[in-house]
Amino acid sequence: MSSAMPSWSDVLTHSLERLKERASTDPDAGVRDGILASWRRSYDSQALGDRLDLPYDDNLNLSTRLVRAARPVIEKVQSDIDGSPLTLILGDSTGKVLLRHSGEPCLEGQLDRALLAPGFSYAEKYAGTNGIGTALEDRSTALVRGAEHFNEQLQVFACVGVPVRDPITRRQLGVLDITTWADRAHPALTALVRQAGASIEDTLLTMSSRGARSLLEQYLRSSRAAEDRVIAVSDEAFIGSATAADRIGGLGRPELWALTVDALGNSDGAEISLMSGTEYATTLTVRAIRSPYGRLDGAIIEIPSSAPAPPVQRSSPARPRGTHQLSPLVLGPMAMVGRMAAARLPVCLVGEPGTGKRTLIQDIAMREFPGRTVVVIDCGDDDIEAKLGSVGEHLADGHPVIVRDADGLASGRLAELVSGMDLPSASGWLTFTTRTHRKSVEGAEEAEGDLAAAGIPMIALPPLRARVQDLRVLLPDMVRRLSRGRVTAVSPELLTRLIREPWPGNLAEVVELVTTMIPSATDSVLREQHLPADFGSGLRYRLTPLEWMTRDAIVESLRACDWDKARAAEALGMSRASIYRKIKAYNIEPGA
Repeated sequence: MSSAMPSWSDVLTHSLERLKERASTDPDAGVRDGILASWRRSYDSQALGDRLDLPYDDNLNLSTRLVRAARPVIEKVQSDIDGSPLTLILGDSTGKVLLRHSGEPCLEGQLDRALLAPGFSYAEKYAGTNGIGTALEDRSTALVRGAEHFNEQLQVFACVGVPVRDPITRRQLGVLDITTWADRAHPALTALVRQAGASIEDTLLTMSSRGARSLLEQYLRSSRAAEDRVIAVSDEAFIGSATAADRIGGLGRPELWALTVDALGNSDGAEISLMSGTEYATTLTVRAIRSPYGRLDGAIIEIPSSAPAPPVQRSSPARPRGTHQLSPLVLGPMAMVGRMAAARLPVCLVGEPGTGKRTLIQDIAMREFPGRTVVVIDCGDDDIEAKLGSVGEHLADGHPVIVRDADGLASGRLAELVSGMDLPSASGWLTFTTRTHRKSVEGAEEAEGDLAAAGIPMIALPPLRARVQDLRVLLPDMVRRLSRGRVTAVSPELLTRLIREPWPGNLAEVVELVTTMIPSATDSVLREQHLPADFGSGLRYRLTPLEWMTRDAIVESLRACDWDKARAAEALGMSRASIYRKIKAYNIEPGA
């Protein structure tokens, strides 16, 4: 493949022409939305379209629960398809092929030439659109026929992949795929692979621990009469309907399990009181599920029928849908700040500009202090001294107070502010935000010292680049809010594009971009074509949080060494070749 990648429009045009050429055998041929989204993901990941160059790992763990559950099912189906041009393939959660059973030698030979064999990865970012990788990306059944494959060498095949999930935790363990010749594609293949996948999940359930099975059985028994009022929870599982989750305020599994363990202790039954200010309260009944030896395997939580969904405070900003699906890097700080608010204890949220520190505190404050005014004091205001002088009065009146960018105060001023206040006993709630950035922030060290001396905990909110997958949850809600409901959705292509961006300005930068795009939207969907003409091309591929940490460390070292790569590499304990390679891979440029 040449060093200069063709543009997305060229790739799309070429792919559409390929599909049109083969439409003679399929009058209904066309580009399905799911295939188009997969093509774009494949392109963004720089998957090859003209040849196969797949990573290989000969370390195959065939003793996992997934393989042990799948092997007898695959062997059973194998006996039924023997002699037919069908192949069953089992992949793990990363797309690596673990097992392959073919019914026809000719097809098996072609699969070998396509590297669709144990040890090779068929993740979408390597092989492009295909039954295995696309099913894992979409987390649903994926049918890919002939020219719908992104890679031209795979267009002789048709394949259907279905994710295989743990029946207790619903975690995606792998994927079961059935592959045949492109001209042999038939709707019955989808039914066959789904049935086989369901059989594997049934086997997994049988193999599950006694405690996990007992938890599921108890949930099914308890939820027959009122599914929307029963939840099963353990240290791994959260089983319950969306309505039931809404009735407990959208609490996620980690927080709900922690409350359950704390409430139960050594008893078999307990109650949990959930409150939001004075406007909403409900008491949950908790019943322990224990092993014969007394170990707590899980619990059944029953919600009273009289408990409505928590009312939405009109003065409260709308919370993103699916907030419980955010990264643990955000859920942790949210839970900790929430506990501090409930106890009326002061707290400081630390993070780069634009990460949403004030928004997070304000959201929690408006839920915990209904009917009160959230007072926001910006330390950059001209009348800052007068505003700081009124903090004690606001707290005495029961109002929450946010002191933004507290590191901008004069040295020692923050210490004076907190030293004279009996903060835990105040009826209001005092909070601070301070900035961290790759560039040094003057006053940050003094602010941290003052807060530490006052015993005020500091909780870090990570930058967007470390949790960029959160855009899948945050962006649709952001678009609806900024467009006042005129635009209600984000196209998969745009979402994929934005996830590849470095976002040095964090969520504030995303808000600014979306605001400029909304006037260009002609219908209810915000699309990639609405991006400004000068919008950046993004990184070459999506970085993981660990890669972002590595990138930040390299940038910091380069800055400290005046962009001398050899010195920066030495400071990091890295070879010169490695730092050059990572600078190129991570798109690091002077001034980053």
